[in-house]
Formats: sequence, C-alpha cells, structure tokens
Amino acid sequence: MGFAQVAKHQEVERYFLRGKQIVQKHMDFFSEILKKEDLSAPMSWDTAVSNSTISPFSDKLMMFHVSAMTAAGIGNYRVAMSASPRRDIGMRYASLLPEVSLYAEAGANIMIEHGWLEESPQTDDRDKLAKE
Repeated sequence: MGFAQVAKHQEVERYFLRGKQIVQKHMDFFSEILKKEDLSAPMSWDTAVSNSTISPFSDKLMMFHVSAMTAAGIGNYRVAMSASPRRDIGMRYASLLPEVSLYAEAGANIMIEHGWLEESPQTDDRDKLAKE
C-alpha cells in the first residue's frame, strides 16, 4: 500500500494495488484454515504504512523489490506445497500459484516497457529459420 500511494507512474500504482488485492485474498484464504483449526490468524502490517505521498524511492527500485518478493513468494509456496503433509493445504498453494505467476509476469513486463529490466533471452524460432 505504501508503494502504491507514492508511485509516480499510474501503471506502477495500479500494479501495486493489484498486488495488495492478491495478498489480501491469499491471507483470507489461509486465515480461513487457521480459524477452522481454532488457531489465530496473523495480522497484516498495513497499519504501519504512513500517510506520506512523497516517495523516498524510485518506481524502478520499488518495482525491483516487489518483483524480488514475488519471486521469493512463489518459491515459498512451492516449498510449502511440497512439505505440507496435508493435501488440502497443498492444493490451496497450487491453486494460488497461477495468479501469483501472472502477477510476476505483469511486473516484469512493466519493467521491460520502462527500460528498467532487459527482456530475457528468447529461443530461436526454428520453424522460421528453416523456412529462410
């Protein structure tokens, strides 16, 4: 939320707000399991966000950090999915991975469009090369 309120580019702001919605959905998803098991659900940290609209960071740096956290989150979900002895929880992790992966891809595309990230190497189009 803090990054969204200080982002200079509108598409970056929308990207961060989309991430906030995804995080809230995932927190609700897993909090539901904890509550059913009579366990307390963790609180979010969004209460610590200041009301500042002046960014101490560039959009480029904020996008880099969110991309790194998203990549780490995808890895954490995969590890948790493989380590969980409960099939129902593993399936929940698996059902959330496509959404997070699409979010990561959208972030990479924003960074590529702005020249903040180089496009990753592509494979050769073998069919096209064969026709030449």
